[in-house]
Amino acid sequence: MHTNIADTALDATSTKNIRLVDVEKKFNGQHAVNKLNLEIFDQELLVVLGPSGSGKSTALNLLSGLELADAGEIYFGPDNVTELPTERREISMVFQSNTLYPHKNVRANILFALKIAKVPQDVQEQRMNEVARLLHIDQYLNRRIDQLSGGQRQRVAIAKALVKRPKLFLLDEPFAALDAMLRRELRGELVRIHRELGTTMLFVTHDQEEALAIADRIAVMNEGELVQVGPPLDIYNRPVTTWVASFVGPHSINLLDGELQTDGGKGYVLTKAGRFGVDPGVFAGAGAALPSKRVVVGIRPEFTALSATPSADSVSAEVYSRQNFGSSVLYQLKANGADFRAVVPVNHLYDIGDRVNVEVSWSQTVWYDPDTRKLAYAAMDEAGPRAAVSPARA
Repeated sequence: MHTNIADTALDATSTKNIRLVDVEKKFNGQHAVNKLNLEIFDQELLVVLGPSGSGKSTALNLLSGLELADAGEIYFGPDNVTELPTERREISMVFQSNTLYPHKNVRANILFALKIAKVPQDVQEQRMNEVARLLHIDQYLNRRIDQLSGGQRQRVAIAKALVKRPKLFLLDEPFAALDAMLRRELRGELVRIHRELGTTMLFVTHDQEEALAIADRIAVMNEGELVQVGPPLDIYNRPVTTWVASFVGPHSINLLDGELQTDGGKGYVLTKAGRFGVDPGVFAGAGAALPSKRVVVGIRPEFTALSATPSADSVSAEVYSRQNFGSSVLYQLKANGADFRAVVPVNHLYDIGDRVNVEVSWSQTVWYDPDTRKLAYAAMDEAGPRAAVSPARA
């Protein structure tokens, strides 16, 4: 019987958790992974997100045993597996290019690892039928791999990995070679399978949309280091550095260097784009967190509004490009010569060259120290910035 974890909270104290402790790996004298401390909770789907060269695939290879750590330790539950070879780690892997046998049919591919392990025949059939139904490929069992579509082949690759009942299921950019619609479909299937099986999964990707869509938690890496760990909405709404703020999100965040000012009892932030009137509560919170009054304010494009009518809190701008995304429009604006991005509903249409007035939803902004570029204040937190954001480094 499957374990359904849809309504189960992640247990950070489980003795089955997987841990990397001060793990390091160098190639040609350069750190690919540097002092990596990461805990993967039992039964969670953890996504490791980062750009090319961030160390995310190296971290996966260290967990699998394909690479051995130069320093540090790796634990699967209470067991130290740092020096253990891949075949003894009870893991399964799926990569961007599947490792299927094209001359064999689907059934033979799924059963291959179980036959090598000399699993009893009746157990082989039971497990094979179970994963085939789970992945909706039971009607293809007698087809050769070269007779399947790309999406069907990835389903077979996942079935081949899951049939082994691994302690840890590792996926390295498994959908990257597929078209956008199929990627979304298989992401949804992966989440469903994870919820039904409760297998601990680590999914590596550079795709922010993919990470935000499927993860229980996201671990963001850059230049071999872990930068932030937390639930997807924490990563998105409370990025702990300006780099994370810029990297995570479907549209580039507006990061405006500015200064907090008061004028006639009203609070403002003066930026190159103009002087924005700030909500009083947010102004007070940002002022308390940034006593020098110098700031970098982060404004997501979707937390803005455009209007033909100016207000005391708005900044004037000119439309110089727009991209239609169906239900919304991304506008590239020039405000006093500074670039600014706004995403608004599609029924708010403006032409290139139109003058518009930009207002900001201040309750959704993030504020950074201009010297350290680290999070000082998140406006959506009424009590100030949350320590629970889980910054990975001080």
